[in-house]
Amino acid sequence: MLRLRIPAVPEAAERFDPRTNVYGLMRTLMAVGMFATLFLTPAAALFHPVIGMKDAPYCDGLSAISGFCVGGDALSPDVRRYLLAAVLIPVMIGWRPRFWVIPHWWVAFSIASSLSLPEGGDMVGLILTLAIVPFGLVDDRRWHWSTEGGSKQLGGSAAAFCYVTHWAIRIQVAGIYFQSSVAKFGVAEWADGTALAYWLNDPSFGLLPFWQPVMQPLLENPYTVAALTWGVLVMELSLAFSLFWKAEVRRRTLWLGIALHAGIALFMGLFSFAFIMFGALVIAYRVPTTNIALPRFAALRARRAARDDEAADTSLRETTLVPG
Repeated sequence: MLRLRIPAVPEAAERFDPRTNVYGLMRTLMAVGMFATLFLTPAAALFHPVIGMKDAPYCDGLSAISGFCVGGDALSPDVRRYLLAAVLIPVMIGWRPRFWVIPHWWVAFSIASSLSLPEGGDMVGLILTLAIVPFGLVDDRRWHWSTEGGSKQLGGSAAAFCYVTHWAIRIQVAGIYFQSSVAKFGVAEWADGTALAYWLNDPSFGLLPFWQPVMQPLLENPYTVAALTWGVLVMELSLAFSLFWKAEVRRRTLWLGIALHAGIALFMGLFSFAFIMFGALVIAYRVPTTNIALPRFAALRARRAARDDEAADTSLRETTLVPG
């Protein structure tokens, strides 16, 4: 009789537990990006007419479940965007991740499927909020900032499923940077090092007016504009291939990615896109099972440890002074 041998689940998968503040920080960053899009952008801009397409919001097929479509004309687009932004508040502050992981995906779906002018970050947000649903469903913490983990250890199957999901997220994020870099090789302006001069001088997508007097001399110099243009390609390739590097190296390339997107936000004003990509970088390039020593929480732990030491010292002195 032929027997199939099922390979054992790797030990790393059995012990995988994403209930850390790494996952929490990722959720907050992505929710901040989406909140900025919804709360700060008027409906007229979100649903700007596009030549050759019908008027947004788009509600065909699966898009009918979008927050901009459910209920028909009962609510105005501006009211809907405020309500969707309100859904993100518990996500941003980290309250009850299990209850809010699916509403978070629903908001991301509403943005990606219904807006007439979505940006690249909207689709990234949609994919990653769906990918982290397993993380949220096993997360019974009150706050996603907690470093204590859940109330009980994850079962082997749940841990293994989350482990595979995290690898899928890492591959997806690395693939984004690989495709973004390699696709530029076939474009003459990127190959000859002049692309950023065109992009940053574009009246719609280019530099914020504040930066134009500062950056223009650099963009007119062939050496500096080539260095900036090819530097973007090198950074994107480094982020793509660092998937296969050690955790210590990935932590460093994380900051490379943050610098890249912070620069895009600072000079071009794409802040919501930057926050979504910050979240993607955190979950893909940090070790998700090891908590980050965030400054505020590190200080709280230090104060708690000092109080515990003082209490122990006081108890020791009282025990010493009590007559035998």
